[in-house]
Amino acid sequence: MTKSSATSQIEGKNKTIDYKKLYQEQAKKHQLMLSQISHEIRNPVTLINSFLQILEKQHPDLSEDQNWIKILENMDFLRGLLGELSSYNNSLRLNLESTNVYALFANVIESINPSLEKKNVSIAFNKLSPIPLLYVDHTKLQQVFHNLLRNTFEAVKEGGHIVCSIESDGTGVTFKVTDDGCGISPEYQNSIFEPFVTYKPDGSGLGLAISKRIAEAHKGSLEFTSSPEKGTTFILKIPIL
Repeated sequence: MTKSSATSQIEGKNKTIDYKKLYQEQAKKHQLMLSQISHEIRNPVTLINSFLQILEKQHPDLSEDQNWIKILENMDFLRGLLGELSSYNNSLRLNLESTNVYALFANVIESINPSLEKKNVSIAFNKLSPIPLLYVDHTKLQQVFHNLLRNTFEAVKEGGHIVCSIESDGTGVTFKVTDDGCGISPEYQNSIFEPFVTYKPDGSGLGLAISKRIAEAHKGSLEFTSSPEKGTTFILKIPIL
């Protein structure tokens, strides 16, 4: 190997390290900025919400006013968005503990049943193999399940079907959530895990971004397959560490 080619390889390697460092620095700045914005907005929003509650107590007739109802709906949306911003910022911080992930998944599925019954949507849950205990963040993994099931629930039409499954190959556990709903349009499929990207008129675009970050924080992955008007399958994989 010539001296010039060796130098070129070293420079190339250094450039790769520099790019990686630059990306990490930008990611930290991005996260810090979101955290600061969320913190600065939360205080006035809390104060405004308190004043709204006082006004409604003083003037009960406001509760019937359509403009007032819209104000409260938008306030709830704003508070929810701030909560999701906080979740996004904290999604990489894990509190790991030995967890029965089968029971956790089953409990979340059971919790969504009342909403499914109102929409006349059926749900099945298949355990395809013995499932080991995993060291995971119980609360954050539960949040992922909720996000995936909520997306699925919103995608299916009345009378639709949802199938969930869980299995292990000895190296990790795979969770699947499949629906026969509207599917994800091809134009959105490359960006659905990006923050603030959503195809729903009232969505924040943070639920799936949070879920993917939580999966990756567990050294796992979150992917999907989808066909318009045929349905979507979300595939969450968590390794056995």
